[in-house]
Amino acid sequence: MNGPRVALEAPAGWSATSDLATPKIAVSSGASLHAWTAHRSAAGDAALVTGCVATPIPGWVEDMRPAVEGRTVALAGASAAAIAGAPVDARPGEGGVLELRAVSDLAGPPIGHARTFVGFDGARVFTCFATCVAPRASAPERAPLEPPRAGWKAPPPRPRRGSRSAAPPGRSTTPARRRSAPAASR
Repeated sequence: MNGPRVALEAPAGWSATSDLATPKIAVSSGASLHAWTAHRSAAGDAALVTGCVATPIPGWVEDMRPAVEGRTVALAGASAAAIAGAPVDARPGEGGVLELRAVSDLAGPPIGHARTFVGFDGARVFTCFATCVAPRASAPERAPLEPPRAGWKAPPPRPRRGSRSAAPPGRSTTPARRRSAPAASR
């Protein structure tokens, strides 16, 4: 498999499962599900899901980061909701880990945790996540959501010449309008 992926092993005793549906991806932008794994605890009261979505981009500018990171948090939250069987709220916690709570009990304890990552290859941005949820367990199991391993050091792709995604400092990204010839006088 080419490109970034989440390098996270399921805890001992957990097994792979196919009962958790993959998230729906808007393919109109060329996005595709690049990687997906799902595991359940032996008791069946917790699940760990990891995944990456690859989207072609003409180049990268930091102005793109908030939208890309927002999509990644949404993917993690959608996976958490699929595990919990109900809407889930994701809020920043300690160390870059998101705390997941049932929307019906925002003041209650977290039912899980998630971590998101953004990676690149030569022409794509990868939005990846790891989500661990234990909605029915007495205390949520917090999988070791460590930073990703090797393979994530690739720099973002540079904007292509003529791309409207970036412009040199002091230049506009709006194309110049053609000036029409002055009307002939009568």
